[in-house]
Amino acid sequence: MIVEEIGFSDKYNLCRLKVSGELFYISYDLFNDLDIKKEEELDFDVFSKIQADNSYNRAKNYILNRISYANKTSFEIGKILMDKGYEADVTDKVVDFLTSYNLIDDESFVRGFIADKSSINGWPKNKIRYKLKLKGIPDSLIDENLTLIDDDREYEKALYFAEKKARGDYSFKMKNKVYRHLAGKGFDFDVIGRVMGELFS
Repeated sequence: MIVEEIGFSDKYNLCRLKVSGELFYISYDLFNDLDIKKEEELDFDVFSKIQADNSYNRAKNYILNRISYANKTSFEIGKILMDKGYEADVTDKVVDFLTSYNLIDDESFVRGFIADKSSINGWPKNKIRYKLKLKGIPDSLIDENLTLIDDDREYEKALYFAEKKARGDYSFKMKNKVYRHLAGKGFDFDVIGRVMGELFS
């Protein structure tokens, strides 16, 4: 394994090495520590360090590009990298890096997600809970932040959807349709019961 070229990437702030026809991107610190020189033959240990750092840097830059378009949870980032073929230790290191620079924050993500989906999309708590679980958010973090949704606000959303579905028809047949409609949207049964009592009493 021969070092054929040594260059520098301003875009990624990394050292670029061409080793036996293959490109590697490593940190300047590692480059200096290893004291790499052109035309040098690398031993296995040095080459392994280059490979590991290259993998980490490529994974990190790939994810930095992805999260510039949309926020992700730590679970989602791990899944994206694993699906791309990165090892678990590389994935963990990238997540640690992003967390240390506050580029990902699951708790802030949860609060923002709940606020948006509740107020803008009109989602009920159960639907929000389900979607957050798909994003790998722990139940404890979900439960803690779902208390941000006021019970009366949840009722108002359910009442709005119920009235929209009923369109002034308060027959027994429509009552069943409205019930199934609200249940399908993910409203709690106590909220549904309160709405049904209001509209179909």
